[in-house]
Parts: sequence; structure tokens; C-alpha cells
Amino acid sequence: MPISLVRSALFVPGSRPERFAKALASGADAVIVDFEDAVEEPLKRQARDNLGVFLQATPAARVWVRINAPEHPEHFADVAFCQAHAGVAGVLLPKVESAAQVAVVAATGKAIWPIIESARGLLAVAEIAHAPLVERLSFGG
Repeated sequence: MPISLVRSALFVPGSRPERFAKALASGADAVIVDFEDAVEEPLKRQARDNLGVFLQATPAARVWVRINAPEHPEHFADVAFCQAHAGVAGVLLPKVESAAQVAVVAATGKAIWPIIESARGLLAVAEIAHAPLVERLSFGG
């Protein structure tokens, strides 16, 4: 899989669909639609719906999606969404602590950026880094 240079990444909340096109027009190397921290709990499903409508109306758009963490109730719905939409170029997977968690997301066939955010994730970083479809690692506090 070819790895692209990402010098700048712009996050946009999935609950703010009026910002999607502006983010894509910004010139950022990657636009990341956030389903996780930037979206209030009651709006998680709406964030997916918002991006789905946008991607259907804008077939040339390519975005990354930061999905909810493996333990979150919306995680599997987020994974299914990413798999179903060609406009999703890749997935940011927060709070990763094992290669098995990455494997669930690898079923989408999309590139993955695991986000290491815990000591457990750091201890498993080598296996996470070598998991299928991992393009690069990210670290979060």
C-alpha cells in the first residue's frame, strides 16, 4: 500500500456537516471527520448520517474518519459505515490496545492510523504497528 505524505490534517466534527466542504477546500493533506471526541454522545448516529449524506452528494470527496474507540457502543456501527462508503479513505482508531482491535477495523479494507493513548497500547505498539492495513501510528494523551 503506498503511503502518502501527510503534513497537515484538519479535523471537523461529524456533527457539523456545513464544515465538510470547507475543510476539503482548505488544502489540508487529510481531512478527518471526527465521530469520537468532537461529537456529543446524543449526536453520534447523526454524525454518521451527516457524513453519509455528504459523501453521497459529493462522490469525489475523500476523507478519513476518526471512529469511536473499540469499547464504545457506536464502534461497530462506525466500522460498518467506513466499510460501506468509498469516500472514506481511511480510519483513525483511537485508544488502541491490541492488534486484535486493529483487525476488526482492517475488515473495512481501508488504511488505518491507530492512536496509542494508554500504557497498555504502548506495551503492544510493535504488534499494533505490524497489524494489517496500518499505515502509520499516532499518539494521543
